[in-house]
Amino acid sequence: MPPQSDRNQGPVRSDDPTLPLNPPVPPKLDLVGLKLGGRYVVERELGRGGMGAVYLARDKPELHSRRVVVKVLLAEALKNEWVVQKFHQEIESLTRLDDPGVIGIFDAGTLDDGTPYLVMQYVEGSTLRERITPEGMNLQEIANIISQIGRSITAAHEAGILHRDLKPENIMLRLSATGEVQVKIIDFGIAKVKNSLVGPSTVTAKTAGTINYMSPEQLSAKPLTPASDIYALGMITYEMMTGRKPFNPDSMFQLLEMQRAGVRVKPIDLRPSLPEAAEAVILKALAFDPSNRFQRAQEFGDQLARALTGEYEAKVLTARRMADRQTPVAEDDKQPAKTIAAQTTEDPKARPGQPLTLETAHVLFMDIVGYSNLLIDEQPAHLHELQEIVRNTQEFQNAEEAGQLLRLPTGDGMALTFFGDLEAPVRCAVEVGRALRDHPQIKLRMGVHSGLVYRIADINANMNVAGGGINMAQRVMDCGDAGHIILSKRVADDLGQLSRWTKALYDLGEAEVKHGVRIHVYNFYTDEVGNSELPARLHPRKQTVIARHRAPMVIASVVIAVIVIALGVFAYTKLRSRTAQLAGPAAETSASQPNAAPERTFSYSMVVQRYRNGKPYQKPYPIPGEINFEPDDRVQLLFTSPQQGYFYLVNRGPDPRTNLMILCPDAGKSALLPANQEVQLPAPSKNPEEDWIGFDKETGTEQLWVIWSEKPVPTFEAVKKWSNPKDLGEIKDAEQDKQVRAFLVPYESSLTEGKRNQEGTKTTVSGKGDIVAYRINLQHH
Repeated sequence: MPPQSDRNQGPVRSDDPTLPLNPPVPPKLDLVGLKLGGRYVVERELGRGGMGAVYLARDKPELHSRRVVVKVLLAEALKNEWVVQKFHQEIESLTRLDDPGVIGIFDAGTLDDGTPYLVMQYVEGSTLRERITPEGMNLQEIANIISQIGRSITAAHEAGILHRDLKPENIMLRLSATGEVQVKIIDFGIAKVKNSLVGPSTVTAKTAGTINYMSPEQLSAKPLTPASDIYALGMITYEMMTGRKPFNPDSMFQLLEMQRAGVRVKPIDLRPSLPEAAEAVILKALAFDPSNRFQRAQEFGDQLARALTGEYEAKVLTARRMADRQTPVAEDDKQPAKTIAAQTTEDPKARPGQPLTLETAHVLFMDIVGYSNLLIDEQPAHLHELQEIVRNTQEFQNAEEAGQLLRLPTGDGMALTFFGDLEAPVRCAVEVGRALRDHPQIKLRMGVHSGLVYRIADINANMNVAGGGINMAQRVMDCGDAGHIILSKRVADDLGQLSRWTKALYDLGEAEVKHGVRIHVYNFYTDEVGNSELPARLHPRKQTVIARHRAPMVIASVVIAVIVIALGVFAYTKLRSRTAQLAGPAAETSASQPNAAPERTFSYSMVVQRYRNGKPYQKPYPIPGEINFEPDDRVQLLFTSPQQGYFYLVNRGPDPRTNLMILCPDAGKSALLPANQEVQLPAPSKNPEEDWIGFDKETGTEQLWVIWSEKPVPTFEAVKKWSNPKDLGEIKDAEQDKQVRAFLVPYESSLTEGKRNQEGTKTTVSGKGDIVAYRINLQHH
């Protein structure tokens, strides 16, 4: 990531909304007037983008000079193996498909210079984009269009083809001879073809598509399924209904976070006349987890059409009337009625005045600590591993089979709600804890509480739970750190009556949680599971063991031991200080361990400057931290701290084989930064081109490591000489590069977390020790 531009720019799609209004014009390729393949006379150019050009042509007179579309790659695109491969796979995709809703292919060939082209059906009509109005389209028209798209996309999926770029611009509409609207899906330019005859590419797979219509797994460069195209279809349908997109992010990273949080503005909020059943269908297609969406596009289209035409509402009303006449009754205590499955399509709001039934539930709440600090592709991977671990526990399977379990995804974890057995969530937590020993990369905390809840169907007609029992379980979990299993006092009191649990329960006293609420919690741990360390938010004096009494002799022994330890710590501190002065870099890691010094704090923000064709365009704009960047973006880092100290910035590129880079406010000498003074990196210079940090040539994830130290760090002082325009910050000495990498290793396993302000303009980082190291992830593709 050099401080100035020295990067390549890969191919981009002309319809990418993130491109500038006036992108660079590709080299001119003029085919007008030529006759291709001895039969297609090119009449005029219809349009062009970064990869190819499209022309209108006439076929030979024997076919009544029918109009056709000729698509050809540009010279620059021919240099990119991935683009050429996708072009041939587009030909393969259209050849495999024989569906009335997909654009037809007539021919393919090459120009005299070997440039490939394909000949497709010409569609007289307009794009769906041109038909969408600010107030939304006619509901009957939406039903007709989406049901057609659903059938055609399912045909593509069954042929082993994922479109991967569904959007209103790639859906053509035309009128048939009878006046009916017919759909034609176009542009299979980045389609993924199963068992492709073209053969695998030797280049790395790319995240391709139009950002605003990408599914979460597509944004994360994860394997795609038909559910990914269905997500894009859900986005299109939302826009057809309301005239606007469900998400309007500033970056790819922000879009992924919005998708994870779910659709905030429901379609019915923007269009009150929309049937609730239709809204439920759309929101199911937009589920964050692919397994929660429709698995067939045709099913999505058909259900939406039924909902919009009233057929679905009539069926639901009939089912509800039938259900009113049949109340499930338990035969005996050993065979309780399984009401969970029966209620999965029941919406309590459908029965005015129907009271909600409160039940006692036993909730296991869990989340992955530091989830937001994980790389964008690590987040879904860790979450998937956790889900598999939980599903494979015996307790989970038993409760689910008995109909006594409801599960709720929470974005960075989950909540399991058990009914009937108060020990079930604790047994499940123990099983999860044991399994996590083989997955040390997952830092999980868990909380257990028993409380009142009521069951309610959510907008997708899936059974959900709400109430104080769920909320309190989350607050109990929030009291813990990675590895902790925290129990509420109510759960601990119940388990404390059973000898098999008593020895694992430790009273932590009261803790203050959200909104100033104080709750009494217990730590649960054994030699196999749990975390015996005191949670960070609790005071040490509040930890005691249930039902264990200490004799006065034991207490006196503890006091003596504390005094001895204190004297030892004092002597060790003196020795360590002396050792750090003598040993230099070798002593830095031990000197920077947490709790070795008072808390150090700093804040940072970043400024982005977009570049096009080697020149800046648009004004620079601030961001608080991690986003996804475009290939030619450049950044500045603004740093400030209420304390004085020494500041270093280390860059590690996506390719681990490349040398690290070092940026410092003053490359010539050791400089002590004063408190409350904002520092810009790169430092302002006479040449504006050197005032920005440019991305590494390799796409992927770069890491910016911010090092904030009370004292000069010898390892970084030794490499500051490389922080200059001539060397672009690259640490060219192999041994020094190795020492900097070794310095960062201890911080990799215990990442410091940052906190953004309410305005989202700045991130504040705090940590204990005389050195605080913080990692900023920079995604660019």
